[in-house]
Amino acid sequence: MKLYFTFIYLFIALKVISQNVNFDKGSVSEKKYYEEVSFDLVFDKIIIPVTINNKTYRFLLDTGAPNVISKKLFDELKTEKKNKVIVNDANNIDQSLITTEISSLKIGALTFTNQIAIVYDLANHNVLSCFGIDGFIGSNLLRNSILKISSKENKIILTNTIKNINPQKKPTKIKLIGSQKAPYIEFDFIGKNKVEVTDMVLIDTGMSGFYEMSNRAYKMFEEHHVFDVLGSNIGVTTIGLFGAGKSSEQKLMQVETGILNNSAIKNLILTTVEDTNSRIGLDFLKYGDFILDFNKENAYFEFADNVTLQTKIPKYHATVIENKYVIGIVWDKNYAEKMSLGDEIIRIEDHIINEMTFCQILELKTQIKDLKNYEIEIKNKENKNNIIQIEN
Repeated sequence: MKLYFTFIYLFIALKVISQNVNFDKGSVSEKKYYEEVSFDLVFDKIIIPVTINNKTYRFLLDTGAPNVISKKLFDELKTEKKNKVIVNDANNIDQSLITTEISSLKIGALTFTNQIAIVYDLANHNVLSCFGIDGFIGSNLLRNSILKISSKENKIILTNTIKNINPQKKPTKIKLIGSQKAPYIEFDFIGKNKVEVTDMVLIDTGMSGFYEMSNRAYKMFEEHHVFDVLGSNIGVTTIGLFGAGKSSEQKLMQVETGILNNSAIKNLILTTVEDTNSRIGLDFLKYGDFILDFNKENAYFEFADNVTLQTKIPKYHATVIENKYVIGIVWDKNYAEKMSLGDEIIRIEDHIINEMTFCQILELKTQIKDLKNYEIEIKNKENKNNIIQIEN
């Protein structure tokens, strides 16, 4: 049995290979319920309050993950170790992690009992530690409920019946995979040549961005010429839970039209990733509310019928390798002569990178993504510093 889950900063994905762990366990104590819970948005991640033993903790809401608790919380709760699972991250690095069972936790006034969770040392992960979280609320906890996320109101709704929410659009069927009940939905694409293909994608609220295509899917679609390739290069864009991956060929692409829950999506810029799963991320909340009905296996994306994404074509992608902030991949040919994979980023505008924590770098990354122009200084493999003007 394989369980899929993701932790996203730049892109962190995991596969959990389990023989003796049943994530399809636990229940909601209330039979009829409607609960609204406000959330914080931290670096584009939804953080909700969760109460355990009358103490409030911060959990990331991630439909692409099973439940996770931090090692610190595990030690505090003194829950029992259960079975071990072999975790294979996005870069195919394996590690054995323990699971535990949380007898009771509360989200708002709702009580969830006997929840299985993976234990991981979140505090010592150079990126995940920036979110100040104690764990993840995953799809296995949500599997008996209906979840609505409203970014305009900064709240989630958990309920047992869809009538309590009154969706404004017709649903699209989803598939719930494995004991984790990971939610997958069809995402259709129509190219300029009018050829249509369909990708089965993970609905992943723990992922930044709108859509990432797996290399598996790209190989299936390549011969149909639905996607226009804007760039191709060797690089690293994925930070796995256990470190950076090996460099590999990746593609930057654009598609004429995407169809998701009967909405036509234009100006979709996407990249391929080294994983078997394509996925859609939290950026879809910029265009409307989202409802995930685990009970009836339906998803509602309450977008307008026609959506044009405000997506810029990236020039390059930065990542973290061996605790250094470096160039991960260069997409634009005009910049390929000035920077390359592994070049260390020394400065961005007046921000000196080696004087900053990873959390400050993460904050800086969010600040510069909308800038039209900015200056970076890099040190190449010959230890020569180059100053480059980035024009978006």
